[in-house]
Amino acid sequence: MEIKYIKDFVIALVVILVVAYGIHDYYLLQRTRGIAEESKYKRIALSDELLGKIQNIENSIQDRKQFVFTVRKDPLEQNLIVKTKKDLEKQWIEQVEEMVRLQSTMITENGEKYATISHRGENKIYRIGDSFTYGKITDIREGEIVYNNGGKSKILQIEKLPEKPHAIKEETSKKTREYNW
Repeated sequence: MEIKYIKDFVIALVVILVVAYGIHDYYLLQRTRGIAEESKYKRIALSDELLGKIQNIENSIQDRKQFVFTVRKDPLEQNLIVKTKKDLEKQWIEQVEEMVRLQSTMITENGEKYATISHRGENKIYRIGDSFTYGKITDIREGEIVYNNGGKSKILQIEKLPEKPHAIKEETSKKTREYNW
C-alpha cells in the first residue's frame, strides 16, 4: 500500500467515528428527553430539614470517634451515678495514699531523732537532713517536723487518717452489746 491510500484510510476512519459518536449522542439526548421533570419518588425523598438532622447526627458521631476520654473509669459503665461500696472504699484509699502524712516521731535515749512519713502507700523513716516530698527536714520534735521548702521553714504535724465515709464503715454486730449495769 502506498502512503496516499493510508492517508485516505485514516481520514475515512475519522469521519466514520465522528458520525458514530454523533449518532450515539443523539440517541442519549432522546433518552433524556423521556425523563420527567418531577420524579415519581418525590414524595418519599428527604426534606431539607430531615437531611440537616441526619448530617448533624453524622457530625456528632465523627466528633465522638475523635474524642479522648480523660476519666479513670470506663465511660461505658452504666452505674457511674451511683457509687458502690467498693468504689467509695477505693476512692478513700486513693485519697489516703496521695496524702503526705506525718505518722509518728521518735526520739531515742541517745538523742537520735526519727520521723515516719507516709506517701503513696509507703511508709519511710527519715532523719534530720533527709529530703522528702515537701523539702528537706531541718528538725524533728515530738509530734512534728520542721522542714525547709523554697527557703521557708514550715512545720508538718502528726495527722490522723481521714475518716472513712459513713457508707463504708464497718457496722457493729448485735453480738457486741454494751450492758448498762
